[in-house]
Amino acid sequence: MMNSVFIAQPKVGKDKMRSWFEVDKQGLAQILERKGKEFVLFELVQNAWDEPGVTKVSVTLEYRGRNKALLVVEDDSPEGFKDLSHAFTLFAESAKKANPEQRGRFNFGEKLVLAISDEVTIRTTKGGIRFDDAGRHSLRARQDIGSRIECLLRMREAECNAIEPQVRKLISPARITTIFNGTPLEPRALLEQFSVTLPTEVASADGFLRRAQRETMIQLFVLMPGETATLYEMGIPVVETGDKYHYDIGQKVPLTLDRENVPPGFLRQVRVAVFNRMHGQLAPEDVNSEWAETAIASPDCAAEAVQSYVSGRFGEKRVSFDPSDPEANKLAVSKGYTVVHGGMMSAGAWLNAKSASAILPAGQVTPSAKVWTGEDDPDAAIFRDWIPESKWTNGMREVTTFARRVAEKVLLRAITVNFCATPHHLAAASYGPGGELVFNKFRLGADWFERGITEDVVQLVIHEFGHEYSPDHLSSEYHHALCCIGAKLYALARRGEM
Repeated sequence: MMNSVFIAQPKVGKDKMRSWFEVDKQGLAQILERKGKEFVLFELVQNAWDEPGVTKVSVTLEYRGRNKALLVVEDDSPEGFKDLSHAFTLFAESAKKANPEQRGRFNFGEKLVLAISDEVTIRTTKGGIRFDDAGRHSLRARQDIGSRIECLLRMREAECNAIEPQVRKLISPARITTIFNGTPLEPRALLEQFSVTLPTEVASADGFLRRAQRETMIQLFVLMPGETATLYEMGIPVVETGDKYHYDIGQKVPLTLDRENVPPGFLRQVRVAVFNRMHGQLAPEDVNSEWAETAIASPDCAAEAVQSYVSGRFGEKRVSFDPSDPEANKLAVSKGYTVVHGGMMSAGAWLNAKSASAILPAGQVTPSAKVWTGEDDPDAAIFRDWIPESKWTNGMREVTTFARRVAEKVLLRAITVNFCATPHHLAAASYGPGGELVFNKFRLGADWFERGITEDVVQLVIHEFGHEYSPDHLSSEYHHALCCIGAKLYALARRGEM
């Protein structure tokens, strides 16, 4: 059995060693075992898909017993395998390197197949070649069309049986019929496709692969039962993501040499692009998923996508916790709002939410009423446009007399009453611990006072006098105070003292 699969041989004099290095076939096979045997099939299928003019790729895998399986991959490309020497020369110059819409890079795939095979036969329109225990042999037999690769793989029966579900993950190009063991791969329903700029790998003039930004197509496919969402490179599965959709990238994606993963930054770009496109279809379970949380924290996340995410996670009625107005947070809860605290989203998500005005502070949405505490109040500047007593109407004087009498009988204290007319005073009235009751004519309207002592007047006076005991509208102390004031007024009325 061959110990070396391929040898790099520079042209030197015959009296000098010609090999720079050798690759141990068995050692490479041991390294590749952890990838899963399906990678062999994927390598050959992707090469067949890339051949010019191909319309059909047929794959068969048959267990032969004694831990051996025969894999055959055949295509109908008019040209066939371009250069048979590429089957055994590692890193030979590949025409695919310069084409970002072809899958190959390093002329590497067939060599990986050789590493875990006991026998390999390649026939193409250019001729044939066979690898076996005796070495490498040229064959006279040719294919009339396309290429045919036969591999006798070292494979247990369980491994052979496990490959078919992996093959069914392939997304065959629309122009190509791909058949496995006599059954065409089931076409997948395309959910969405859109263009986006992503990093890729393209060979420069000197032949070296370099990163480049290029506009390409992303196709989204719905998961079939039992599948895990996967990122694909032009139909070939690369890495499972666990996201909502399969992502099929229409060009070379940045990969590690073993094709087992993509850089985290690349996956993040893809997730953001998909999120910006599909945010309107977010389901409740999506908002706490890794892919959505990755996208929402990105500076490239679109404002409308941020709005959709925040609505999906916290509902349409939402505010952020406002430390500057503690009572506003409680008022928001009482009015059915979700109060979103800092730890409920990442720093990047908060930055995007604020930039998109997707979550407003509770103090702006459900502000608490300002309590007038006198001229020393830090907010005294907003209590302007005072109405001098000389301009009070009879109705305003009647309300003043009533409020003072209630305070005397119920609060057991004397108060002062003032009137203002300002849009800056957020409430209809205000009462502070200093014993000053302020009515805002701008909010209440002139007629409110002229209707006499109505239920509205009594209700507002009780509401404000509750602040004698607590400034917090939602505290148990405030609730108890309102009950006590109401009970005392009832008792006074029954005795005819009001």
